[in-house]
Amino acid sequence: MIFRLNRYINVRAVAIAVMMMMTAALHVVAQSPAAGDTCRRNGVSSELSIAAAPSLVLRSNPFLRGHNRMGKPVSASLSGRLQYAMRFAPDSEYGRLYPYAWQGIGLGVTSFSASGVLGSPVALYVLQGSRIASVTQRLAVDYEWNFGASFGWKHSSSTDAADRLLYGVGSSVNAYIGLAFMLSYEATPRLTLRFGPEIAHYSNGNTSLPNPGVNRVGLRLSATYRLHGIRPRSLSTDWSGFRPGMSYDITLWGAWRKWGYSPSVNEPYTGSGALEVPGRWLVGGLSFNPLYRFNPVVAAGAAVDLLYDDGANLSAHFEPSSPFESPRFYRQPLSERIMGGVSLRVEISMPIFSVNIGIGHSVYSPTPRRHDTVYYPSDDDRLSAVKSDLRGFYQMFNLKTRLYHGLYLNTGYRLVDFSKSGNLMLGLGYTWR
Repeated sequence: MIFRLNRYINVRAVAIAVMMMMTAALHVVAQSPAAGDTCRRNGVSSELSIAAAPSLVLRSNPFLRGHNRMGKPVSASLSGRLQYAMRFAPDSEYGRLYPYAWQGIGLGVTSFSASGVLGSPVALYVLQGSRIASVTQRLAVDYEWNFGASFGWKHSSSTDAADRLLYGVGSSVNAYIGLAFMLSYEATPRLTLRFGPEIAHYSNGNTSLPNPGVNRVGLRLSATYRLHGIRPRSLSTDWSGFRPGMSYDITLWGAWRKWGYSPSVNEPYTGSGALEVPGRWLVGGLSFNPLYRFNPVVAAGAAVDLLYDDGANLSAHFEPSSPFESPRFYRQPLSERIMGGVSLRVEISMPIFSVNIGIGHSVYSPTPRRHDTVYYPSDDDRLSAVKSDLRGFYQMFNLKTRLYHGLYLNTGYRLVDFSKSGNLMLGLGYTWR
């Protein structure tokens, strides 16, 4: 029987990772030059926001279309939130490089239609936003992203797979990612009103099954009140001390995930209609990412990515004499658990946080070969081989929280073939130039 991680490890550790990220961010804020003797303390401003977001839920799977324990589709949601953010002093280093940026923490609650199907999860998250363009002296276009954990989802703890599918989500804690583009109007020196489109995604990163993912698209309406440190309406960006050039990132990350298997078809695991493999599986990786930094905000480059997944390609090694409900597998060769790939990366840097997005494709991912060629008789030897679970396109979203000098905390999420859930990416990295 192949090695499995302890089945009692669950997605609550995702929340722990998010809390670590938030603690690290607050520590960096406290140690920032904006709070030191090199600038005026009254130049630092803080603000409080309240927001509401009526949204449509994208019914992208049978559960959301009504195949759930209540037999009702989930079509809409309403979110409310409270946020605290701060802006660095204009004469600090961060204030000169990113004069319109704000960062902070938020608390929100979301209620879905067909009450009782998904529950009313509460999200705790970090946030960051800035100006995209100024329209007039008082009117501007801004963006803001949110990243954190959401708690309180309705789910089933039953060991029966069919029962769990009727609950749609496999865990009470899910990761939360949100992005909004807003038209901002400065009504008074202290009050700013914003509204604009917002998208949000919830997922547990395959740390539990089922993991259909919940997506909503809506409109955010918010009001922000500056508590102290009123800032001038017009600020200038000072990049005079910046020199374009190369930087180099190396990131080591790890997590765990659930896997499914397809015992009776010559296909890899597709994530739909497959049986669940008991236990949770170790997944980890190493990435080396050179980036050319065009300015303090934008960088781009390519990366070499290595991936190890202890549960990959199990379908090819299912022991047909074992029951589907308690499957056994031959141990995969090490080569079938490893993927090497190359990805293109774009990074957006702001104070404390950097968002690194990548699209890649496998370069090394051997084709797994079934052990049970007698069980699947064929004169064509190609039918004893299946496409690797690790072969193909992959996409990454990484949030880098700077800790000390070049050291950063990496919190990320990996997709496969633009549509299938992959795994979380929790780790540490280092940047040098």
